[in-house]
Amino acid sequence: MKGGNYMALEAIRQLARAGQQTKLPITYLLTSDEEVGSPSTRDLIEAEASRHRFVLVPEPARPDGGVVTGRYAIARFNLEATGRPSHAGARPGEGRSAIREMARKLIEIEDMTTEDCTFSVGVIRGGQWVNCVATTCSGEALSMAKRQEDLDRGVTNMLALSASSNDVQFKVTRGVTRPVWEANGKVAALYETARGIARDLGYDIPAQSSGGGSDGNFTGAMGIATLDGLGVQGAGAHTLDEHIIVDSLAYRGKLMAGLLAALG
Repeated sequence: MKGGNYMALEAIRQLARAGQQTKLPITYLLTSDEEVGSPSTRDLIEAEASRHRFVLVPEPARPDGGVVTGRYAIARFNLEATGRPSHAGARPGEGRSAIREMARKLIEIEDMTTEDCTFSVGVIRGGQWVNCVATTCSGEALSMAKRQEDLDRGVTNMLALSASSNDVQFKVTRGVTRPVWEANGKVAALYETARGIARDLGYDIPAQSSGGGSDGNFTGAMGIATLDGLGVQGAGAHTLDEHIIVDSLAYRGKLMAGLLAALG
């Protein structure tokens, strides 16, 4: 994403250096909490988007160089297990392990995954001393669906996991949510403009709806013409093999600059 941020800013700089006036004013908005769901910037994003005709999101391109014209709905959840402490060496049977309950719930949560709605637990924190049966354990889970109604059902199922049994409490609370963004006529027209520019540069940019949220979820759900995945091309996002294809940088920058100049 940092590569896309730089590339978008450089596209604006190059237009300015060439003395080329854009047909519309440009607002360049950087948000610092996108990776955790934009909890503190959503209001700002939506307020700025409401003042603009188009939103261009420099998230990474798809592996084939394509762009994103829709995104799945996403919900995050906070998980908390509370047990009963005891000495793990002298009297382990008197305790109720919060870690054990969290492990059991983790499997239950991820087994809820279907083709329509996925569930994953990505963070676990628990225990304080190894010789003490853990009293508390917390976690974070993520659910994703192509349709809003499927996510809504998933949210209901997750919240229903809150319960107490065998002196252990398990609680699920809802975190930040990204609404589903589905392509419409305005998005299709924006995509065709971008595709025409790309073809003039000798490339094609296939369109797709994508998992993995972005701030485009918010602006797209507002009905504003949004095009995502306009950033750098590469692969391996969120892995140790994450990389940028250097040969694509000039082309992606020209695509962004061409869009900024053409839209009006």
